[in-house]
Amino acid sequence: MKSPRLQPGKRADTAVQLNAPTRRSLVVLCVVYLIFGTVDLSRFLCTDLGGRLADAADARAALVAAEAESGAALPSVEQEARRHVADTTGALHRSLGRVAGLAAGLLIIIYFLFIQRPRATSRQHLGNAVTLMILLLGLVLLASRLVFQRVSPNFAAWGIVDLFVLHAAACAILPWTPKECSLPFAPLLLVWAVTFLVPKGSDLELLDRVVVVIMSPVALLPGIALAGWRMHRMADRAERLALGQRVESLGGELFRARIVHDAMFPDPFSGHVAFEYDYQPIQEIGGDYVHAHVCPSTEKVIVTLLDVAGHGLAAALTVNRLFGELERILAENTAAEPAEVMDLLNRYINLTMARHSMFATGACMMIDPNSGELKWVSAGHPPAFLRQGDGSLTDLPTTAMMLGALDPVSFDPAQSETKLHPGDVVIAYTDGAFEARDAQGHRFGIERMRQIMCFDPPPRSWPTFIANAVAAHHGGNAEDDILIVSLRLSSLRVVEPEHCPA
Repeated sequence: MKSPRLQPGKRADTAVQLNAPTRRSLVVLCVVYLIFGTVDLSRFLCTDLGGRLADAADARAALVAAEAESGAALPSVEQEARRHVADTTGALHRSLGRVAGLAAGLLIIIYFLFIQRPRATSRQHLGNAVTLMILLLGLVLLASRLVFQRVSPNFAAWGIVDLFVLHAAACAILPWTPKECSLPFAPLLLVWAVTFLVPKGSDLELLDRVVVVIMSPVALLPGIALAGWRMHRMADRAERLALGQRVESLGGELFRARIVHDAMFPDPFSGHVAFEYDYQPIQEIGGDYVHAHVCPSTEKVIVTLLDVAGHGLAAALTVNRLFGELERILAENTAAEPAEVMDLLNRYINLTMARHSMFATGACMMIDPNSGELKWVSAGHPPAFLRQGDGSLTDLPTTAMMLGALDPVSFDPAQSETKLHPGDVVIAYTDGAFEARDAQGHRFGIERMRQIMCFDPPPRSWPTFIANAVAAHHGGNAEDDILIVSLRLSSLRVVEPEHCPA
């Protein structure tokens, strides 16, 4: 499965949100609207209509009492009673208007929640449905205000308050952009402005109403700012999520690549010639590699140590190609000597990788357990060491240029050889070992490598011993891959002579 790709310098696109959160936000908005509508209706019924009815009842009782005392209706008491009746009628109209508005809003919500919402298959469809729902709810609110306006013009200015509350609630709940949150409220503001400016639309003077209308868009600014802030947070969250998924996917890919990469490395073995190594890449995979091959007929052991320029994924891909070439060379000629191996590797790198500035250093060593003979070629590689059984140390110097730098005709492997005795050990390593730096910037150095090689008594595993010393020096801040290899001549191979039949 391909992971989401996030281009550098580009923010995550938050215009496309998951439908599930948007649907949940719509449900929350509807619930909030119903709660506010119920609270508003309860306030009108309890405080406005209830109070007016109580006042009207008191006025009627006072009128009845006055008529009983005087035997005729008193003009002042009757006038007061009529005023309370009128106020009660106005409160009843307002309450009925609010009940009608709440009922209409409830029908709109039911329609969009249970009919339109399940049909929305994309965010655009769902956004259009939400915009239409908000527009209808706003019109219902304004219509209920118009009922108040007929009874009491001083309620007309409160229409902008309804729009402000609805807009702020929608921006706080729905995943809207500033542009999207403005679309349904622009026509609502226009409708409110027209009803507010009509003659007798309010108790305010015409000039004051014009000023209120001009300033009315300010009521939407908090919601727009809130929507912009929420979208910014959602953009950051989406970007972090995309990066997290990318890193997680890349980590999984590197983990699988490490498995493939490690499978190319040989297993340590022992016998007449013992082979072991310690490999510490600074990333999951690296550019250091060691290849071991045992000739089936002679049991000669040939080990090739490679250090590709650079480290990380690019170097590891190069190692993968060189592994295939080494396998081919030694499969075609199981008795190939270091000079032939390095000559063919140089030819391969020069023809296929040098054009991309990909080179490698390498050391190829072969031990013959039948005679104790050591042959080696070192192509631009750090000098290997030969520690003899008595503790003396001998350098195995470089014999040729780095692999790929010269064309096949100019490259000369210059194979060298020496004699080994049982107990002798050959140590080879990559430059990450002696170039490791401590906290003060001091390198481990080849001289310290020589000092460690003179350690007595010798450790059970030279690669592990040297790797631990290097790790203690750099303190966990390695700058390059570290590979350390050892070849020990444990004993000479004795071939039993064949007996001819009598």
